[in-house]
This record gives sequence, structure tokens and C-alpha cells, in this order.
Amino acid sequence: MTGAALAAGWTVMATAQTLPPPLQSAGLTVPAPPKPKAPARQTPAGQTPAGQTPAGQTPTGQAPAGRPADAPGTCADHEPAGQAVLDALSGGDEAFAELARRSPADAFRCSSLFPGEAALAALRGAAALAPFDAVGAADQMIGRPGGAEIVALALDLGPLSRALDTGLPFYETRHELRKRLGKPELRALESQASKALAASLARDPAAMAPKIGALLDDMVDDPPADRFRIAMALSAEDLLGLIARIGPQLYTSSLDGLVNILQIQLKQERRSLLDLARGERTRPLWADFFVATVGGGRAASLFGTNPATARELMRESLRALLPAQDAPVPGADAAMVIGALADAMDLDNRAVRAALEDELAAWYRGTGETPARTMAGLAGSLHAMRLSGHPATPAFEAERFLQRHPPAALPVLTGQRLFRNGINVQRMTFYDDPDGRASFRGFLRQHRAQGWALHSQSGFTVAVSPDRHGRRIVIVADEPGAHDAGRAAAWDWMAREGLTPSIVIHRGHSYHEDSTMTEIAPATALVFWGSCGGHTRLRATLERAPDALVLATQNIGVSTVNEALLGIIENRLLADGAIDWNGVWREAQGRIRDRRFASYKRPDQDSANLAFRAWQVRAAAP
Repeated sequence: MTGAALAAGWTVMATAQTLPPPLQSAGLTVPAPPKPKAPARQTPAGQTPAGQTPAGQTPTGQAPAGRPADAPGTCADHEPAGQAVLDALSGGDEAFAELARRSPADAFRCSSLFPGEAALAALRGAAALAPFDAVGAADQMIGRPGGAEIVALALDLGPLSRALDTGLPFYETRHELRKRLGKPELRALESQASKALAASLARDPAAMAPKIGALLDDMVDDPPADRFRIAMALSAEDLLGLIARIGPQLYTSSLDGLVNILQIQLKQERRSLLDLARGERTRPLWADFFVATVGGGRAASLFGTNPATARELMRESLRALLPAQDAPVPGADAAMVIGALADAMDLDNRAVRAALEDELAAWYRGTGETPARTMAGLAGSLHAMRLSGHPATPAFEAERFLQRHPPAALPVLTGQRLFRNGINVQRMTFYDDPDGRASFRGFLRQHRAQGWALHSQSGFTVAVSPDRHGRRIVIVADEPGAHDAGRAAAWDWMAREGLTPSIVIHRGHSYHEDSTMTEIAPATALVFWGSCGGHTRLRATLERAPDALVLATQNIGVSTVNEALLGIIENRLLADGAIDWNGVWREAQGRIRDRRFASYKRPDQDSANLAFRAWQVRAAAP
């Protein structure tokens, strides 16, 4: 079947490679929602990439107590044993005793493979020295004879306190500890762990910050009071450093929590962010903190409501963000700074916004012709464009930023880019977790109600819109649970049908973004990041598709907002054959009542997107 055949009504050709019955047939079946799997086993945060859920993690259920391993070389948690465990299997009791000393986590996790009194004695000795490893494998341990006794030994507060190390072991096993320790003992141990964590961060902030960020992201399903208690023992300086070092990689909820705790800490210490901007220890980190905080949609929290304080803070920020006359300006960093400065002025508080406009204009006016002045000029130009005729301060208007530093033209989403033979093809990614399954069910429900034809293939679903003005939309969507095999099948099918997606849509948590990124090709016209903080993927997206527009969230992504916004875009595509962002945004603002829609960045007015393009044009100029 070809793209033209699709446009003509999905006529079925007599070949083994064609689709089953036409998608618009009355007998079309819709796939039942996939059954959820058991919750995934927690992975220690210290073993994950900074600010991300482990790449390639596959949810796996816990083995029932006493259940034997599935096969030789498979541990009781149904995961394969590592090479160290396999070596110990062939080496007898002495080899296992060495494994328990050298790698107690592996010994406890795979203890079901080593029956007998000698192995039990080795585990008993390891529990005294590495009690958190024993607690982390408690479900597996309790299933073997004598294992419950070893877990009880590991839960003694003495060994646990001595083994806290950086504090991370407590948080990595927090769920098991909460099930097995009394509240007083748990609180006492957590207090020690938070202090150990703060001390470790102070000793080696560069190494510890990514681990703490990964831990906070790993605790995304914990109650906020439990999740952010980890940061309550940190000083304001440590919190600022944490945000500066890992802010852009954090889940939006993690960044929000840290910014909130920083504000609480400063209030308790009777200090302000201005003190940190000027502090000897924190001034070198201020530029990174500014970009992370503003880029995360927290400019209003940064500048507050006092215009005089905001003015001083903007002055300090400009000094930190814009390099001296002879300093080099990395292209990517320059674009991020330009976008952040423009976004910093995008505030509802007019008095504070005016103070920031005046400070940018004063800095620009007092600086010679340097790359930094161009950066400030482009930031002013982007802000002036966003104002769309609304008044700025006289000082800001006097610099004529738009005339002196016109932004680069953005690609236009014409019908030629979006349609081929009357068909617009979209790739929509869903993932196998509760959010992904719920979003997929919503996708089916919404398009079924709108009269779209839905057809379940092997591992993916094809949704086809009704014909309108000779145009159709074909969405090729992942079915949660099909994983890589379903994705490969979807691409094989599109290749056979001669279909190339012009729009890529991510419907999942931010820790799945790397998988969706591989869907983006140089010819992709529009990328929709519906995940929290999808805006942080802008640079990587443009590196893969330089002429794409990007619609992304600056803060929290919401499934209901995604569905409504995508529905508006679909209707515009079918009605007009193109996307007019003025019309899309006007309709969205009238229909979407969720306040979180404000964090979705309109592609043709996205400061970071415009800044990347403007800086590229400047770099290419002779």
C-alpha cells in the first residue's frame, strides 16, 4: 500500500504485506488497554546517570517469598546474575565467601543460588558490615532458610549507623527500611543520613550533586514531605550549588522542590537570593543557577515582587552571565543565556519587569561592541518581540533592540512540509508505565470519539482521521508493553507503506525522552515534548532536526493539556493544511482552563528556540 492509497481510503491490495480490513470499516477493532505489570524494582540512585531514571530500565516484579530462581544464573528477583556471581557458582563455598566480602550486594541479591550453612554464615558476616545491602535484598533473603534472621541482624541501628557512609545507602533502601523499622528508629537513622549527605556534598560537590539529583528523581513517587526531607539539612549555599550543577537535568518536580526549599532556608536564615548572588562561595555558580532556575520556569520565584531588589539582582546576574570583552563565548551556552535573559523579563508583575528591562538597557548602553553586547541585544530583541506592541520602559524602547538585533526567521510549517499526497504522518510515543498506559487509553478514547479509524497492529496502533478537504492525518502510536519490538515493527510498516513522519510527539515522562529522541530525523518539521521540562531537550532536538519547530513544556507537562492541545493542532491541520500558531494559541487559551498550560512554550515565540537560531546566524556571518 502506498501513501496515495491511504489518501484514497485505505484500499486493500491483494498482497501479504498489506493491512487487514480497511481502517474505516464498521468492524474495526480497538485494542484493549494493556494490563499493568507489577511495580518496578527500585534501582539505587547512585548507580544512575545524573538526573535521569536508568537508561533501558525494564519494570520487573518481585519474586514471591520462597520462590526459586527461574533458571541457573537467574536470581530470585528474576534478573540475571552478574559475572562475579557466576564465577562464585563454580568456585564453591570459599568463592561465595569471597563474593560476600567483595560484593555483598550481589551476594544478598543472588543468595538463592547458594544454599547451605557455609553460605549462610558468609551472609551473616556480610550483614554486619554491609547491612543496607542485606536490607535492600530483604524480599529475596526472607525466602531462604535462615534469611529472616540475617535481615533482622541487618536492621540493628548500630551496624546501620556505622554503614551510612555518604548517607545515600539509607535513601536507596528507604522503602524496605520503612516497612521493617519502627518510626522512632527510622527517624533517628534518617536524621543521621541527612547530615552525612550534607557533609559528603560539602566535601565533594561535583561528585555528589549528580547522585543526589538522581536520588530525588528516583523518589518521584514518594510523598513530597519524604522526598525532599533529604534536602532540609542542606545550607542555602549547598542548595544553590546543587541547582546550579544539576538543575537542567532534573525532573521539573525535583527542581521545583529544591527551589522551594531554598526559599524556605533563606527565610529561616534571614537572607535573600541577592546575598547569594554576591557571596564569595556562590557568586561563581550564579550564572548556572540563573539559567537552571529561569529555564525551569521559576523566574518569578527568583526575582520576587520587590522592584528595587529585582533591579539589584538583575545587575548582579548580568555581570555573571555576560562574559568580559576578551572572554570566549561557547555557542550553545550563549544561546542558553540569551533565552534565559529574555525569559527572565517575561513576568506578570509589571513593576518588576520594568526594573529588569531598565537594567538590561543600561548594561547594553554602557558596553562596547563585544559578543556579550550582542547577547544582551538579542535577549532584548526577543523580549521586545514577545511584547507584541505592549509598552516597555522608555529606556528599553530607546535601545531599539528589534531593529539592531533582529531575530532569525523561524521555519514555517507549510502544507508542503507537513503533507505528502494529502497525508500528514505523525509518530506518537507511549511507554509502559502507569502514566503511559493511561495516556494511551486517553489517546484511543479521544480519537474514537472524534470518528477516527483505529487499528491495532503487532505492537503499535494506527489512527486515521476522517477525510477533510482531501486531507488525512495518520498517527502511528506505540502500544505500551510492546517495547523495542513494537517500535521496530512500526517503522517497518511505515517503510513498506512509504510513510515518513513529519511530526514527532512524545507522550511520557522525561526519563523516556532519550528513546523518543531517536525518532527525530533531519526532515522532522515539528517536535512535541509533552513531558515535564521538555524544554531542556531543545538543543538536542535542533541538533537532530535543524529546521524543526519545537513545542515543549518549560515546567510541568499534563496529559489532559497534551490531549487538548494536540487535538487543536490536528483540527487545524485538517482544516487548513498548515499550522497557524496565532490561531492554535488563541483557541487553546479559550479552551484549556488548566493553569499549567502556561508552561507550554509557543514554538514561534520560544526564546530558547529563537536564541539558538539567532546565534547560529551570527556565528555563520562573515
